[in-house]
Amino acid sequence: MTSLKRVFVQALLAAAGCSWLAGASAQNQTQRAGHWEASFNVLYADSETVNSDNSASADIDNGYGWGFGFGYNFNDHLGLEFNAMWRQADYRATTTPAAGNGNGPQSFSGTLDVGTMGVNGTYNLLAKALTPFVTGGIGATYVNSDIPDGLPVNVCWYDPWWGYYCGPVVPTKSETYFSYNVGAGVRWDSPGSLFLRGQVTRQWLDVGGGVGTPAFTQFRFDIGTRF
Repeated sequence: MTSLKRVFVQALLAAAGCSWLAGASAQNQTQRAGHWEASFNVLYADSETVNSDNSASADIDNGYGWGFGFGYNFNDHLGLEFNAMWRQADYRATTTPAAGNGNGPQSFSGTLDVGTMGVNGTYNLLAKALTPFVTGGIGATYVNSDIPDGLPVNVCWYDPWWGYYCGPVVPTKSETYFSYNVGAGVRWDSPGSLFLRGQVTRQWLDVGGGVGTPAFTQFRFDIGTRF
């Protein structure tokens, strides 16, 4: 287990422990049913290796991200949430030549920009302030690979320091994929409006071709409010 992952997991365990202690005296109380809620999310994604045709591959580093959620609790058990998440990850890739290409394998590195917008359904196992839950959902995931995808183009914008500015920008390869996820975690609702939530999810991207459906393990901690 990497040091970054260890720190994040320890933080989730500590939050769950504090939630249990704080909720022990009020564990039979919950105020989820019929309430909307909004949350701020901190994300940690584990490292992963993606393989493609002819032994081409990419090693994607672990990293942090952030996002927000907005949802509604139909009752103490069932909720539906819209969420948007964004993260960056460094990667090292190896390309292999196709038939007729006399060059050898090429190695390069870059930074992925990954953003997901989706909808998740959540089922809280207990009608209590402190409860485990399971979750699953679908969404669209945008991936920008940082790989040049054309010649430089001149773009102008207003910079907060330099004012109106024009300069060359190189377009990069990007694509949006259908994605889906499943996960489980622990939630605690305070007697007031605050709630805390920690979860582990597995997300799949429907890339297709030689890549198929790569999967990524993600750890997420949420702090939110009901209203």
